[in-house]
Amino acid sequence: MDTIHCNNSVNISQWFRRLLHQSYTAQNTVSPSPMENPFQVINSSYCAPYTINLQINTEKGATYDANGRLRFYIKRPLLTVHDRRVLYDDAGKPILTLYKKIMTMHRRCQVFRGQSSDSSELLFSVKKSEILQSGVIKLDVFLANNKKESVRDFRVNISSDKSSCTVFAGESPTVVATMKNNDGFNVLVNPYVDYAFIVTLLMIINDIKFYYNEVLNLTTKITPLLVSSIIGAP
Repeated sequence: MDTIHCNNSVNISQWFRRLLHQSYTAQNTVSPSPMENPFQVINSSYCAPYTINLQINTEKGATYDANGRLRFYIKRPLLTVHDRRVLYDDAGKPILTLYKKIMTMHRRCQVFRGQSSDSSELLFSVKKSEILQSGVIKLDVFLANNKKESVRDFRVNISSDKSSCTVFAGESPTVVATMKNNDGFNVLVNPYVDYAFIVTLLMIINDIKFYYNEVLNLTTKITPLLVSSIIGAP
């Protein structure tokens, strides 16, 4: 504590002002909550300081806010490879491009900034945690700078009928977004979470059941042929 010189009124006045300032600063300093560190993936402008409610029309590939305003829409170019799709904002600006790597066992999808497919513009990639899944479908999300992919940056749990979905931050129990399916995806994105990123994840999730059924149908067709060949073998 500063020493008070009683014979110097100027020093006393300065000390008292400093003491008041220190007290005011201590009382008005608020430690930031963990969610105030933005989960930014695409752009910080999509990290709102409040909960975002979005509605995704999966048939149209369009996303609306709580007021019914169009926020994003997705288009598939006429000539494309790897099932390429582009996500646009409400002004028609391309935000990112989704590429599905059809031949990979885990059905990996890569997402690039803008309309690029260059590795330098990679934002993140998504893959199924296991090749064949039933019940809860689990996805692993890796950001572009996570080269080793030894730890997930985000993880997604989806019910088998896609009636609900939860997005977690890494391996933690922290929920960043939830989805309920009521003839479209009703989405709640937590504060400071990149909601354009969450919308992109849900566009990918919309196709997950198709991939599982594709493998299941293929297995159903192949199994009788294998059994027949085994029985008929000499």
